[in-house]
Amino acid sequence: MLEKHLWRDFVGVTSSVAVLGLGVGSTLPLTALALTAHGLGPQVVGWMAAAAAAGGMAGTLASPRATIRFGRRRVMLWCVVVAAASVISLQYVDSLWGWAVLRAAFGVSLAPLFVIGEAWINSLPGDAVRGRVVAIYTTSFTLCQVLGPALTDAVARVPSHAFLICGGVFLLGIPGIALARDPPAAAARAGYRATIGDKNAVASWLAIVRIAPAIVAGAALFAAFDNIMLSFLPLLALDHGFSQSRALAAVVVVFMGDATLQFAAGWLADRFGYARVHRTAGVGLCVLLPLLPLLIAVPGLWELYLFVLGGVAGSVYTLSMVSSGERFSGAALLRASGLIAFTWSLASSIGPAATGIAVQHFGGKAMTAVLWLMALGFVLAEQLGSRRPPII
Repeated sequence: MLEKHLWRDFVGVTSSVAVLGLGVGSTLPLTALALTAHGLGPQVVGWMAAAAAAGGMAGTLASPRATIRFGRRRVMLWCVVVAAASVISLQYVDSLWGWAVLRAAFGVSLAPLFVIGEAWINSLPGDAVRGRVVAIYTTSFTLCQVLGPALTDAVARVPSHAFLICGGVFLLGIPGIALARDPPAAAARAGYRATIGDKNAVASWLAIVRIAPAIVAGAALFAAFDNIMLSFLPLLALDHGFSQSRALAAVVVVFMGDATLQFAAGWLADRFGYARVHRTAGVGLCVLLPLLPLLIAVPGLWELYLFVLGGVAGSVYTLSMVSSGERFSGAALLRASGLIAFTWSLASSIGPAATGIAVQHFGGKAMTAVLWLMALGFVLAEQLGSRRPPII
């Protein structure tokens, strides 16, 4: 699928970002459980998730310029160190304001890792295999993220060291980043201006939104899904009488479906076109989400439902990445990846905050309503983009 000399970069970047998935997957539910253990409600959980997302927006905006100036590898290494330090520090800070600052710092450092990593991966394959290559990357990330709640369940039993362990996980991403090769600064800057085929290499942030609104809407949808499921699905399950281990296992099943089904989504995109598969995934979510409160009390069928739901939701994000690589190259591809990350941060901020308020006032079913409205918005955005001619 890739030329032989590109596999080193692919393995290095993919392995490092996958490890970050384990850190993210464990830190979000651990934060929610720690706050709940201190008697704080879902609204506070939502605002803490929002603080990290707000920091992510700032980190995203700075990513393209920092990457062009300092290089991909150097920026990623520094961000890993800051992310680890911000998580470890949660072990020693007691005030909510202190936690909010640390969560914001976490978001600032985490966003560039995904902006750079995703643009790096997307620059490697040709269009004929892009869906499958990107799917391997997203699958690797999600498989490690799936292990996050399991790690949370383990470290929650040693609360005096929980955040120390989760923070240390991020440092395991350093070897992979160090393995990947970065070209000399001058060559890299020239590459960001180069046009490949008919791909747009100079599109601005706004032009990318106009050309491909489904990229933005898809990232927003899965960002909200990811953060809301990690933060609120365990709490919803606990309200329905699940044990803590079983409640966290529900999140694992969702993201196992996400991880397992992404290669199939990538293959379908390569075979039938990413736009058609992207649209189908959005419609599928609109059908599946209303079933969540109905199936939570049906053992066996509940787990199967969560598996399929996670796979369909994950394909929305995977195909947003594929779409950006199909349409853009050079600096525009970096901006498109930045826009995905910015949208992720914005949706991760608004989504959990809105969900926390809605759950506080209307109960657990409000979580499903928020996600369904975002799925509908994605389908409409995809339809809008498919009718709009390209802007060169």
